[in-house]
Amino acid sequence: MSMSLQVFNLFLAKSPSPASEPSTDWLAVSSVLILFSILVLLTQFAPTILEFINRHESKLSNKFLDLPIALRSFSSGLAVAYVLIMLIPEYQIFNEKVAYGWINAYKLSLFGLLAYKGIQHYCLLVANKSSKAMGEWGFVKARQEEKLLGFRVSTSVFAVYASLILLTLPYQLTYLHGPADKILYLLTFVMHLGFNVFGLFEENEKHFKRLVPPVVITVLSASLVLTLFNVLSTALLLGCLSVLAGIILYNVFKNELPSAENSSFAWFAIGVLIFVSVDSLTVRNLVH
Repeated sequence: MSMSLQVFNLFLAKSPSPASEPSTDWLAVSSVLILFSILVLLTQFAPTILEFINRHESKLSNKFLDLPIALRSFSSGLAVAYVLIMLIPEYQIFNEKVAYGWINAYKLSLFGLLAYKGIQHYCLLVANKSSKAMGEWGFVKARQEEKLLGFRVSTSVFAVYASLILLTLPYQLTYLHGPADKILYLLTFVMHLGFNVFGLFEENEKHFKRLVPPVVITVLSASLVLTLFNVLSTALLLGCLSVLAGIILYNVFKNELPSAENSSFAWFAIGVLIFVSVDSLTVRNLVH
């Protein structure tokens, strides 16, 4: 059983009333501000950071020494370990708090995945219709419109996705045991979201500066206010986290697992082992 599941079970056993739910602690507040600040900086300086990382691409054939591949592979290992060790076991806990008739955490998670996937297919459908309307000579322009529309959707989805993580971060950290787990959880999402920002830049370098910073910073700022003032209820937060879980699963297994040619198994394994080790040590501390 994972560390977070044990802590959640302990929390449920006590069954505190909404009025007595724990307030956001200073570590959680600091983590929210750190994550917000890092995301803002990444949207502003993604081109410069990515250029620096790519500049240190190894001239050797050894992928272990290639900084871009190493960072991406290590981040992938952390993200995959998080999903399998922490996120999936917590579904049962979310479900006990979010069940409203036929709506539960599992179905909300499936809805999040379907909505995210459906948006991508909608972009393709719009582009295909535009291409048919323009005829054969309009194919190139239609594809350009598809690319721009897809980029706008990707930017909006990322903004919502990052905001949901920001909104649920204090709740997650409050019920994680020990600073090591909290730091690892924060690091996992900093790297995961960071490479999502880099992915947006690589998807459309031309429109990145014009679209990404204003959209993402505006949405994140609104979420930061809601988070710091603890406006949303626990049930609503867990409902949001359930929707987020479906998007995380889709993103992790689609984007975080690159092909063998573009990744380092050694760094991927190191990321997994570090996450598992810290999580396991925390569980043993709970026992003793």
